[in-house]
Amino acid sequence: MHSEAHNSCDEKQQVEVIQRIGRVGYWEYDAQTRKIYVPSTSLDLLHLISGMPASSANSLLDVLSGIERRRLQTTLDHAATRRLDFNVEFKVDNPTVEGATMLVRGAPLVGASSASKLAGTFHDISREKRIESEREEVITQLQSLLDVLPQGVSVIDKDLRLILWNRRFHEILGFPQSLVHRYALFEDFIRYNAQRGEYGPGNPEDQVQAQVTLARKFEAHRFERNLTGGRTVQIEGFPFKFGGAIYGFVTIYSDVTEAKRIEHQLIRQRDVMKTVIDNFPGAISLFDADLKMAACNEQFKLLLDLPEHLFAKSAVHFEDFIRFNANRGEYGPGDAEQLTTQITERARNFTAHRLERERPGGQWLEIRGTPIPSGGFVTSYIDITERKRAEERIRVLALQDTLTGLPNRLHLNDQIEQALERASDSTRQFALLFLDLDGFKRVNDSYGHDIGDVLLIHVARLLHRSVHETDVVARLGGDEFVVLLHDIADKASVSSIAEKIVGAIGMPCTLAGIEVKIGASVGIAIYPENGSSREELLKVADHAMYAAKSNGKGNYRFSE
Repeated sequence: MHSEAHNSCDEKQQVEVIQRIGRVGYWEYDAQTRKIYVPSTSLDLLHLISGMPASSANSLLDVLSGIERRRLQTTLDHAATRRLDFNVEFKVDNPTVEGATMLVRGAPLVGASSASKLAGTFHDISREKRIESEREEVITQLQSLLDVLPQGVSVIDKDLRLILWNRRFHEILGFPQSLVHRYALFEDFIRYNAQRGEYGPGNPEDQVQAQVTLARKFEAHRFERNLTGGRTVQIEGFPFKFGGAIYGFVTIYSDVTEAKRIEHQLIRQRDVMKTVIDNFPGAISLFDADLKMAACNEQFKLLLDLPEHLFAKSAVHFEDFIRFNANRGEYGPGDAEQLTTQITERARNFTAHRLERERPGGQWLEIRGTPIPSGGFVTSYIDITERKRAEERIRVLALQDTLTGLPNRLHLNDQIEQALERASDSTRQFALLFLDLDGFKRVNDSYGHDIGDVLLIHVARLLHRSVHETDVVARLGGDEFVVLLHDIADKASVSSIAEKIVGAIGMPCTLAGIEVKIGASVGIAIYPENGSSREELLKVADHAMYAAKSNGKGNYRFSE
């Protein structure tokens, strides 16, 4: 008997130690009396969870509000009647701890005398619930951050399950919304792509296994893939770690179809320009309702040239960045503090905005701000500097002849209009020389278009050498050229240049090992003697050129 009592005491002490150290309470429920029994050791834990004194909390029901109390009673009665296990969370009515929660587990007692009895445990999960709530808040902020990005973003965990994504993810890749959900399998996306031919010919399941095997290596990668429908997507992925171990993988998808189209167009225009913008993820910042920074990426610091000391404080505010920028002249002249106050107050309106700003060093930024419904805003900063330069190159190309590099008809028209404007307020004269090559068609037909192109380039060089640096040499198309001579002294000076041009072009030349000989017929119009408008002067010069050609070619004629 002594030994049995000793063993029983040991077991009781063991249970008490488990409850005290493991912070797990024990309870029993009699369905016939509808009473809950809680041992004294477990009562201490119950008082700790609820924040109530011992005199006011002797049962699990005592620490719950009215609704939660009724829910627990219903749960107990239902489990006792049907002999069921249960595992339910209940919010505790704790006056000092917001969101206090305990997890109650129960099961029927075994034995004939326990037919209507339950027993179970309870423990405090307030901390776990608080962490879960904070995690959800972070995820909400991160989701808002991702949803304003022009790129698609997906995050998979180490088990290759989808845990985070933005709306552009399935928009860019063309996935149905039914396929995109929390914990969706990576292989399901690969299988969908394989079945619609994204990876070319072959067995779809073999392609799925190959892609999954590659993904499990969690290696950084960057490549472009042509999707069905003719779109091109740039895919960039990299692993991320937690606690020193790989925790998952982040992938960014950029629709570069338009950029590729522009790049192809520029290459076709004799490779004068090349698009270097493949993907600029850009800078991102997130500020809360109090204009305190909640998050930013490294590109935010790099793109905006922000020093590390701005981020050293525990709480970094929007006005800190504005003040720094104002002091270094980012917003132009003016009092730095006044500019800081104005911009900060404007930001408190939390309205969507889009603007372009040129930084002091000549860098252009596209800035987009999007308010968050719960307060605060997300701002993206994208370098568009290269696009501005590309637009300027395109403008220049529109005014150039692609073969010779000379001004084209559009550029020539602009130059003549400028000459007319300058001459209208003075006694200045200028001349237009309309030039057509004699024998060019014969060379082109005999030796091919390649030799013909080389010959046109050769003529363009001869014309440049024959006139002053301030004069304009243009190609209208085919074998027709126009020379604009500024500020001529008299017809004799024009004749001298015309003779020089006719003589230079009439000299035999060797091109690609082939000796060719052509001539030039030139018609000349003088402003204001032969016309006062661009159209009239060009028409007069054209007629004079045909008169020169009719007079034996290889010569020049003034308009009569």
